[in-house]
Amino acid sequence: MANISYVNDIIEQALLNVHTGFIARIVNIKGSSATIQPLSMNKSIGGDAKPQAVITSCPVINSCGKFESFTCPTTGNECMKFNKPQAGDLVFCMCADRDISETRHGTMVAPRSGHHELSFAVVIGVL
Repeated sequence: MANISYVNDIIEQALLNVHTGFIARIVNIKGSSATIQPLSMNKSIGGDAKPQAVITSCPVINSCGKFESFTCPTTGNECMKFNKPQAGDLVFCMCADRDISETRHGTMVAPRSGHHELSFAVVIGVL
C-alpha cells in the first residue's frame, strides 16, 4: 500500500503544478502589462503553505476592467463609466497552454518547453 500512496502523492504534486486559472491582486500596472500577486498559496505535500511569487509583465486584455454607475451631472440620468484595472484590484487570470512571451507580440515561434506555468498568465477580468 505504501507504493500506491507514494504514486498518488507524485500525481497530486504534478497536478498542483498545472496552472489554469487563479485570482490575483494587481500590485502595479503600466499600459497593457501588470505586476500581479497570486492570492492562492503554494503547498508541497508535507510542507508549509507559502505565498506564490509576484508575476511581472503579465499582459492585461484590452476589454478587462469594470463598469461603474454614476448619476450624470447634466441630465440626472444614471450613466455607466468603464474603468481600466488599477493597483489593488482583484483580477482573474488564465494561464496559456504554452509560453506566450514571443507570441503575445505577434511573433510565430516554437515555444520553450513547459506548459500551464504561472508566467504564462494573462489578466482577463476584474472581480
